[in-house]
Amino acid sequence: MEPTHRQITYRLLPVTRTKAKQLERLASTCRFVWNHFLAKQLNDYQFDRCFADTYGFKPTSVNQPANFFWLGKAFTALRQRTPWLQDHSFSIVRYTLKYQAIAWRHFFNDTTGTVGMPKFKSRYAASDGFTIPEQVKIADEQLYVPKIGWCKLRRRGGDPFPEGVPKQARVIQRHGKWYAVVAYAIEREVPSDDGGVIGVDMNVGQVATSEGELLHQARLDRLKHRKRRYQRMRARRQKGSNRRARAKRKLNKTCAKIANQRRRWAHVTSRHIADQAHTVAVEALPVKHMSKSAKGTVDRPGKRVKQKAGLNRSIQETGWGQLRAMLAYKAGRLVTVDPKYTSQRCHVCGHVDKRSRKTQAIFKCVQCGHESNADINAAMNIKASATGATGRARVEPLGYPTIRQNEPVTPLG
Repeated sequence: MEPTHRQITYRLLPVTRTKAKQLERLASTCRFVWNHFLAKQLNDYQFDRCFADTYGFKPTSVNQPANFFWLGKAFTALRQRTPWLQDHSFSIVRYTLKYQAIAWRHFFNDTTGTVGMPKFKSRYAASDGFTIPEQVKIADEQLYVPKIGWCKLRRRGGDPFPEGVPKQARVIQRHGKWYAVVAYAIEREVPSDDGGVIGVDMNVGQVATSEGELLHQARLDRLKHRKRRYQRMRARRQKGSNRRARAKRKLNKTCAKIANQRRRWAHVTSRHIADQAHTVAVEALPVKHMSKSAKGTVDRPGKRVKQKAGLNRSIQETGWGQLRAMLAYKAGRLVTVDPKYTSQRCHVCGHVDKRSRKTQAIFKCVQCGHESNADINAAMNIKASATGATGRARVEPLGYPTIRQNEPVTPLG
């Protein structure tokens, strides 16, 4: 047994309109505190930058990010001279500045230039919320929010960790509905290493395993068509109008359905893979670079920009990073291998030739004549790379079943 943490998402029901209004005011207060201190920090940062450029040296505040200790002291002073801030929980509102301090630290410590400065929060954002940082009280399927009261928790299957200790709770409002993400401290049973290894090849819209399975993502054509229709509807309507607001709510609701379907597929697929072997081997795919735009520059414009944009969209919709993150904590061990030549190498004889990849789905080795599904062949090569196998043999089954989201998932054999 080893200590670890697990996050469980519940539907939060305020029960009464008064509590619902109080939750909204608390979230608005956290947003106000975030924007208030962010404006002050940005003003100080710009002044220090100007001062440094003028006099040729950098003050300490340019190199040092705002930490939670000093932001917390400034919030205490603000709360003492602002009466309406005292109506809300001190620890909840102050903890908002913890996230801002972390955002500033990431910005100052970034060496690649990809992390931007913290941004202001809008009241019209799709999601809003606050965090209960400590002393989380959950009893009789209810969550206690300080200075508001008990709110009901609802989840299909109930609490999966009845013996777990709730450490923190994040309350979020998405598209008019409240959710609570509770972090539990639990004792996880460490799975024993039985020597089993399974290779996983991630492709667009599907995942192939070295056991001869193709796990397809559910098709969401109707929801995607509905999403495009609501996007056009919102674009045609006047900004600030009620009709545009209704179209935006419908669009947000559709986007949430699509995200939930993809997350469910990732959970089901990762659990099915993790249950088959202790060690899971995946490719170390640079998803960020693979989904980079092909537009190029004005002097050197890119080629096949629309086709590359469609491929990038499909990669992001499949959610390789999300699936790999779920495998990291569900499997006993996650191993990443070099993705070079995994789709061009024959797993039977080891010969590498791009001509062996006849189509997107068919692999036929030009050396030994072995023919199989291209993705399953790549999964076998990933498994061989993870185990350091030097010998190769035909170990895949004769058939390659297709498993979709709505079909029961059963192991082969």
